[in-house]
Amino acid sequence: MSPSRPWYEEFFDGLYGKVLADDSYEMRAAEEAGLVRRLLALRKGQRVLDIPCGMGRLTIRLAAWGAVMTGVDLTASYIRRARRRARRAGLEIRFLQADMREIAFEAEFNAAFNWFSSFGYFSDRDNLACARRILRALKPGGRFLIEGINRSWLMAHLRAHSDTTVAGVRVVQRHRWHPKTGRMDCDWMFSKGRKTERHRSSMRVYNGAEIRKVLRAAGFGDIQLCGRPPLGRLTRHSRRLLAVARRPRK
Repeated sequence: MSPSRPWYEEFFDGLYGKVLADDSYEMRAAEEAGLVRRLLALRKGQRVLDIPCGMGRLTIRLAAWGAVMTGVDLTASYIRRARRRARRAGLEIRFLQADMREIAFEAEFNAAFNWFSSFGYFSDRDNLACARRILRALKPGGRFLIEGINRSWLMAHLRAHSDTTVAGVRVVQRHRWHPKTGRMDCDWMFSKGRKTERHRSSMRVYNGAEIRKVLRAAGFGDIQLCGRPPLGRLTRHSRRLLAVARRPRK
């Protein structure tokens, strides 16, 4: 990682893109899109923001179902791929390359979602700024869904080292937990054939009380928490955390 660039500007290109495009993620897309619809109480024809949208895995599924979708992601190669996939599917979807802290939508969407541990890339101040931008993007009464790893589960299951292979790419991770900041730093090595890449990431990881505090500070209300799997009450045994909040009507 270049010392002059934040990790998230470089991490997602290259071999990680091959990992993210693995068939195992596509196989879960229909189920996860259905869960998004359920948690956000979506109706066909509503305008929905997927941020960040990655390669459009869920964006495209929801558009095919009947939502009017906008996908935003910082990684240009992902946006290009998402646009190609939408064209092949015959779908009209607006895909935009942008930093999610800098979106300028004003009361445009009925709902928005941030999926797959994508909230927490930045400093606490910037994460809050991101939530505020999304609040502004929603119509009054609009819902916002966040899905990510549950800090309480992670603390009981964290391994300092992992070594797996996904989509033919060897993925080696070394984790460091910082309890004072609630951040997980990770050294990554991706390798396939003669190609090897090394990256670092740093993520803020939340428990239920912490994500509720961020959403309240951003101006959201009616905050509901749940966990999965299975979908139900959030506990320390829930691997994934889901939070649904609403922009106040007044």
